Amino acid sequence: MVNNQREIERRLSVLQGLEWTSISRAANILTLGFGPKHEERNFYGVPRQVSAWALHIQCAWTLSKAGKSIATEKSLVGVDEEVNAFVISLGEALTRIAPIIVEGISANPECGLVISLSPSFRLIVATNGAGDDEDWRFFERKSEARHFVIEGGRIAPHSFG
Repeated sequence: MVNNQREIERRLSVLQGLEWTSISRAANILTLGFGPKHEERNFYGVPRQVSAWALHIQCAWTLSKAGKSIATEKSLVGVDEEVNAFVISLGEALTRIAPIIVEGISANPECGLVISLSPSFRLIVATNGAGDDEDWRFFERKSEARHFVIEGGRIAPHSFG
């Protein structure tokens, strides 16, 4: 039997000491990048810079600094132009503070996640536990390895392979 908490902490431990290098969104999905960037081509063949590791979050989350919430999943709800402007301004603000380094990873048995970042940032991810809805996924950009996926508050079986 897999211990969800330990497995999550083991898989995401590669982030320890890496820089948080990107933030964006796709609809209601928060996309975060960690580690050095490299060039990758999208499906149209257009080159773009992507981080080594990606974390895509589709459930409840809170980004805080020194205990004060600065963004949540509700920040991605609304008119696209306004939400895009918010994410861009948040990314620019974080760039001015850079480097923001992953200092710690902790998880809970329900597959929730806490990423502690310097200087005094914290990302809390809370799964929704709803059926087979995807909560979050983690993967290495250059690797063909399976994505590590959390669905319905549990590790998806296809994450092991």
